[in-house]
Amino acid sequence: MPNDWTLTYPGADLPFGSVASGYVFTKAPDLGAADIETDDATRPRADGVMFGADYFGGRTIGFDIAVNGTSETDARARLAVLTQAWRADAVRRTPGAVATLTADTGRLTFGRPRRFASVDTYLYDGLTDVVADFACADPLWYGAENLSTVALAPPPGGGLIAPLAEPLTTTPTSDRSTALVVGGEVPTWPVFEIAGPITNPVVEIVDLFKMEFRTTLAYDETLVVDTRPWARTILRNGASVAGSLTRTSARLSQASIPPGAYEMVLRGSSESGTANVRALWRDAYLTP
Repeated sequence: MPNDWTLTYPGADLPFGSVASGYVFTKAPDLGAADIETDDATRPRADGVMFGADYFGGRTIGFDIAVNGTSETDARARLAVLTQAWRADAVRRTPGAVATLTADTGRLTFGRPRRFASVDTYLYDGLTDVVADFACADPLWYGAENLSTVALAPPPGGGLIAPLAEPLTTTPTSDRSTALVVGGEVPTWPVFEIAGPITNPVVEIVDLFKMEFRTTLAYDETLVVDTRPWARTILRNGASVAGSLTRTSARLSQASIPPGAYEMVLRGSSESGTANVRALWRDAYLTP
């Protein structure tokens, strides 16, 4: 619906904000200010302060909503739907799980519904006022999902690979690359999905970072590397293999990608050559 915001998570897809939705904004959403964590310190026996590193946390978005019903019964039913959606039972009991809040511009943020309170003074007239908050996981807004894929094809040849050292192998290491273009206003956080079969896969964004994994993926296994701040996981078919990331690799917290054009490379050993990596990301913005 036009001018609507939308709260989405598994089992819920609730538009609100416009007259047509039945949940009308009584004033513009309060986008709030991003939390800031500082490493400031006072100057010993002197005036002033020594500034350290600053870090942005999340923000809290506030909504004032009028629930408009055609009768008291209709208003109660609409209020129940909104209340149930804001409970977010599908995500609130799972550590790390987030809901999606999409603004009327189409840009979205991730987090959880939090405060919810209703004033039922005029409920008998079919009207209820609601105050609700949404806690964001970070201060950014994101665009549509982008995708870039590169497949690994083995070079021709065979036989033992020199220099001869254990373990001996007849499978050469191969690499392939593809272009990756990131838009937006600030760096964003990618998700890499590496599909087997492949041994010791390496994903590199040239001139930015490289991540190498000491593991073997079978043909039916996928390694999902989620660098987003609210996730930061390395999962093989849903099970954590965080220890597979080598010590010389970039940490997940260092794997953001600024706007620009890059080359994404996949390396590894694969007899079939059918292994591939998919990079998924959303361009990041400072405003909705």
